[in-house]
Order: sequence, then C-alpha cells, then structure tokens
Amino acid sequence: MESQFENIALSVPATRFQNWEHFVRTAPEYSIGLEVMDDTPGHRGHWVHFDHHSGVIREATMSAAMQAYIAVRQGRLMQRWLEKQRPVHVHVWNADQDVCLAAFVLEYHKLLERAEGTPLLRWIVQYNNKIDVCGGLYPVNLDDLVRNHFTWVFEPYREQRKLGKVQGDEALIARTIRQVCDRLLALLQGRAGIAFIKAQPEILYASPRGFVIADEMGDPLSRLVLAAQGHTNLISLVCRRPSGRYTYSVIRGSPYDEDVFQVTRLIEAFQAAEDRQDVKIWGGSNLAAGSDSELGSSLHWTQIKEIAEKIVGDACRQ
Repeated sequence: MESQFENIALSVPATRFQNWEHFVRTAPEYSIGLEVMDDTPGHRGHWVHFDHHSGVIREATMSAAMQAYIAVRQGRLMQRWLEKQRPVHVHVWNADQDVCLAAFVLEYHKLLERAEGTPLLRWIVQYNNKIDVCGGLYPVNLDDLVRNHFTWVFEPYREQRKLGKVQGDEALIARTIRQVCDRLLALLQGRAGIAFIKAQPEILYASPRGFVIADEMGDPLSRLVLAAQGHTNLISLVCRRPSGRYTYSVIRGSPYDEDVFQVTRLIEAFQAAEDRQDVKIWGGSNLAAGSDSELGSSLHWTQIKEIAEKIVGDACRQ
C-alpha cells in the first residue's frame, strides 16, 4: 500500500477558517478546503471549499465528496490545478467519511477523468452522498453496506472517531485519511474485506413528541441503525470528552414532516444555555447541526432533554 500522497498535500490547521476572507488570506493559492471553514461552499479564484454544513439548504446541497467528484469528473479541477501547483494544498479539520472520500477523489483524480469512470467508486460516492446529506440518519439496508464493503472501507474512521477531536491530532487525522484511501484502493482492486455492523446505540430518552436522544457508543454507524429502527429526529451523544464536556449532533430526518423539530431553534437554545457565551459552540444547517467538535458542550444530556422538550413543545402548540 502507498504511504504518501502525490497529488495533494494534506494540512490540518490549528483552528477552522472563520470565513472566506480568512481562508483566502491564510491558505496558499491553489488551496482546497474540505469541511474546514465556517462559511458556505464554493470557489473564489484559486481557492475552493467543499462542504455542506454552513449557510446551505442541507437537502439541496451535495456532500463534500460529491462536490469534489463533480469538480474533478466534469470540471477537471485537479488536472488544471496540477499544471500550476504540485501538489495541490488540501486543508482538513477531521477525517470523517465524507472528508476521506473527497481526499481520495482529489488524489486519484485520474480514475475519474477516464471516459468510463470507475463504477465502484461512483457507487460509494453516491451512497455516501445520501447518508452524509442526511447526517447519517438515512434509511438503508444495513446488509447492503456490509456486502458492498462500505463499512469495511470506513472502518479506520470509526476507530479514530471514538477519540473525539483534540488539539495535536494532526498526525492521527492524516493517517486515518491515508488508511481509508488505502482501503478504497483495495476495493477498486478487488481486495476489499468485510466489516459487520456491531453498533448498539443506547436510547437515553424517547420523547412523546417524536424525537429521541441516543448515545452512539462511539460508533457513527449507530445513526444508520437508528434510522433502520424508524427514528427520524435525533439528538445524538457522539462522545464524552476527557475534559468532562460532550459532543452532540442534532439531526432532523426530513424537512417534509410537521415543522416541530426545528434544528435552528434547538441549537440557538442550546447555545444560550452553555457555560461560555464568548465562543460559538453550536452551529450547522437546517437538517444537521451540533456542538463544536473540539471544545464540546457543557450540557449533560438531561439538560439537553429539558431544553429540547420546551422548544419542541412550543412548536407543537403553534
């Protein structure tokens, strides 16, 4: 297996880029950001940001990997930029499935630029797009994910995710991305393994108003298990941090249900209850949001429950 990238140079900044101005001012020309900026996706000159979290309509915005796929397949982004800058600068904040897949698409762009493309890669990008756009709460046949090696490909990320985001984890993030890329290569070469779904999320609270609070128990596949069980609105305890703080995600399964599980109002209320008001701890889009992946939330899940019940209850009475 290869140990280094040739076409991209990965870097993990100490903090996320605040906005486009910060990104363009700080990152070198011919830079691609993968979910590393608190601003909208798109491109400005020779700076590109692939993301689907901030300032977007989640269900109408492609995942970062799908954005990268289209940019490479149709736009020949890497072919063009490598004539000017080799390797191309790629900035990441974490090593989640979408980021790992986007990094693979950029590094192995020649696989996509061929006329026939790569059907196996196309399948996994499309499947990831559905799952990631829905914040992981997408109803799928779990056996299909195992048989088609999706769970095996992203196993290194699941192991890394249990540790949470911390300062000084740049080497771990880069190594995880490389390991996932190696598994994607193995998949395309017919050497993929099998990783069974063992996630057993714990339902901490089931609201009569149609949402649950669940402990993922360190496994992001927990959300797919919950979706398969029929849950559509979720507050997920991602991890308990060594600092005593918590990382949460808030997922609304569909924008077409009754508008009572209002993600924007929920995260505004969670932010107002935090112990620190000098920093933005909660953020995200209309369907998927959460607490800061590095700092974490000060709120115990029982506090989250009380706040959520009030917000959802008020919405139900309107």
